[in-house]
Amino acid sequence: MIIISIPYINNNFVFQQAKKQDDYWQEFRLDYSQKFRNFPTELLNDRTIITLRNKKEDGNDRFNLKEKLDFYLKLTSEKGCFCDIEIDEVSKHNISTIDKSHLIISYHDHSATLDYDKIKKIIIKSCSIQAKYLKIALPISKYSDFNRISQLINLANKPVIFAGLGDNGKLGRILYKHLGAAGTFIGILGHFTSKQQLTSDESELFRLDSITTNTQILGIIGGEQVKKSIGINYYNQLFSEKHKNAIYLPFVTNDLDDFLNWIESSNLIFYGFSITMPFKDKFLSNEIKQTINLYLPVSKEFYNSDLTAFKAAKKELNIKNNESVLILGSGATAKTALIAFGASKNVFVSSRNELNGTRLANKNKAEFISIESLNDRKFKILINCTPLGSKNEDLLEIIKIGLPDKVIELTYRQKNTLLINHCIENDIKYIDGKRFWFLQAIFQEKKILESIDSKE
Repeated sequence: MIIISIPYINNNFVFQQAKKQDDYWQEFRLDYSQKFRNFPTELLNDRTIITLRNKKEDGNDRFNLKEKLDFYLKLTSEKGCFCDIEIDEVSKHNISTIDKSHLIISYHDHSATLDYDKIKKIIIKSCSIQAKYLKIALPISKYSDFNRISQLINLANKPVIFAGLGDNGKLGRILYKHLGAAGTFIGILGHFTSKQQLTSDESELFRLDSITTNTQILGIIGGEQVKKSIGINYYNQLFSEKHKNAIYLPFVTNDLDDFLNWIESSNLIFYGFSITMPFKDKFLSNEIKQTINLYLPVSKEFYNSDLTAFKAAKKELNIKNNESVLILGSGATAKTALIAFGASKNVFVSSRNELNGTRLANKNKAEFISIESLNDRKFKILINCTPLGSKNEDLLEIIKIGLPDKVIELTYRQKNTLLINHCIENDIKYIDGKRFWFLQAIFQEKKILESIDSKE
């Protein structure tokens, strides 16, 4: 049950959106217009919801409760549509005339954190109220909240429509079935009626209407940048083309322990995680002592597909072992680059973090060069394992080296980085961030599909 929330801006707008979004259930937020009584009621049917919210409900206070209930009674009786009433407004007296099979009682919590005990009392209260559905909109600030929300939904004695709010609100909406809910809300880009709503494009990308409790969960774990990962579109389209009941999601976190505790303690089964900054050296660090960027929880397998990509890039660019190589960076990817180019005789490391860079170089029998000492140095191969360039910085201007002969650029953005533009302008052979991503994805895709197929 996917419900698209449409604000009543004017009649032309709702007619246009209702026709465009007719695959979904439709909620009409009538409080977006002072002339809500002029709403074109011919749009209403048994798959539509009318909602009037006051300011307390994150809506607009242009009516009183009696007006609302009289309006609801008239339209639900005539059109067979549903109406939404906040649980705090419900009493046996004021909803006695409304057909309970057309009633949705709702609760919205816009707090920063989830108050489990408070919500538990509200859901228990809802069990004593006759209605077709219970709608709850709750904050999800930590991954551990998913387990608690699942427990809360299971307390209800009627189908629950769930809307996630807060940092992980979108994930909560995508995983609504896994949490035990019967439905969720999406919105219209540029006209959202609530924070963290998914768009219809996102709904189609994640195949929201076909998600079941058996849909296999995969995704990419890292910082904020994972929201823009190529993998989100790539893998979800792959699953659709191959008819796999699976979704690939962005898992943003700055608390890895919270995330790992969730995947270990929940009743959900996860089939594969791509790992990116800043967790390639930290993920499962208590169990293994190596850089990983792919973890398959079901089989407990872990891999470093970046190593595969570096080897493929080396072959594609025809890089020889006697060519000088400058690796920029001191993190997990730079460490992998050193492993891939370990056979080369002239490997150098440079980074802004001189302590980590020196340690990394010494451990891998390479030479460390400070950023300041790079001025006008010439290297055959430049490998950028830093985020420099993602914000349109000019890497060559920052490190002030001569033009290399070949470049491997791991940073990717919608447009070329300035480093790649320099390569194009000067006829320098290169592997850009997107190409490098696809080189490592060849291996990841194979392993991910094997993990999914093992379940099927």
